[in-house]
Amino acid sequence: MLDDERNHLYFWLQRCSICLEQTYSLCLESCRDQFCKECFVRYTEETVQASWGLGVTRIKCPVCQEVIPQSEWSRYVSKQVVDKYNEFNQPYRPFVRHCSACENQVVPCQSPREQGTSRERRLEHITEALTSLMSSMESTEWQEQLCQIQHFFEQTCRQKGATFRIGRVQDLYQKMVPPLARMAQEQQQQQQQQQQQQHPLTISPSKASVSLIYEKAAHVSKQLVAMEVIPEAWKQTQFWHVAHFPLETCECCGLQICLQCGEKAHIGMTCVNHLKSTLEQQPSSEQTASIQWKINNTEGCNRVDCLLCGHRFCWHCLSSWTQAELGVPNMTLIDSRRRSS
Repeated sequence: MLDDERNHLYFWLQRCSICLEQTYSLCLESCRDQFCKECFVRYTEETVQASWGLGVTRIKCPVCQEVIPQSEWSRYVSKQVVDKYNEFNQPYRPFVRHCSACENQVVPCQSPREQGTSRERRLEHITEALTSLMSSMESTEWQEQLCQIQHFFEQTCRQKGATFRIGRVQDLYQKMVPPLARMAQEQQQQQQQQQQQQHPLTISPSKASVSLIYEKAAHVSKQLVAMEVIPEAWKQTQFWHVAHFPLETCECCGLQICLQCGEKAHIGMTCVNHLKSTLEQQPSSEQTASIQWKINNTEGCNRVDCLLCGHRFCWHCLSSWTQAELGVPNMTLIDSRRRSS
């Protein structure tokens, strides 16, 4: 009886941890979990295929979720899979839109890899922009708000100098940029109204010039984004910039575009109202389940994150996205879903 139990235990110890059928052919160096090559390759390929995005996806052990070094997992997959992983998982991948007129890329926040400006100089840029905003602002209410923002910024710089701990840049951003954005958008709408009154037949929302105050406030936001050096935090901060300052000028043709929807600028109008009529004519579009926003999927995997509402769903079936349980199923998670349904 004891020999049978030992033989039974030995049998399972030799099995692949994913399929539980084949004898294992590889053992991970760090965690010692074991798999047959076919299952491990399929798991890795599926993970790489679903990894496209602005962040970096780490290949983890399907059993214990420990990160597997690329030098190890790349030994078992083809060069094409490794190349795709490197293409999909570049750190500091910038948010990009394409101009609807000339199709050139519009990149509001440059990758830190492409920047040659020191953090000290960026702090000086922010100070100069805030000072210029103060002299340009006529509203007493906004002057007081700017004075508070400038005082907070100077106090923070005096305490920390040009070095900021993890999270400090995002703290600065959250306290400084939202009021600057409200001020800039109010000034932008006022300027557009004045332009339309003076030239009602020639000025459209896409051709209206961006106000100087809007440009300076957006410049402060971009400088703070550029100071963030942690890839995931930088990704989040550039999304904040897009949310607060959606207007951007195409450097090639000068067209004003909306970074949130990718269409021509529509100052004073929501993206939904602006696109409602034109999007109805696009039969290839799908709608997000939460706000009925129509989008097109041009590349990458089936996981879609709506920039406007944050809803994550599957492009193929349009259901809310659930992380694929590749490898060993998480029984605790499965049981909690069953109980809640």
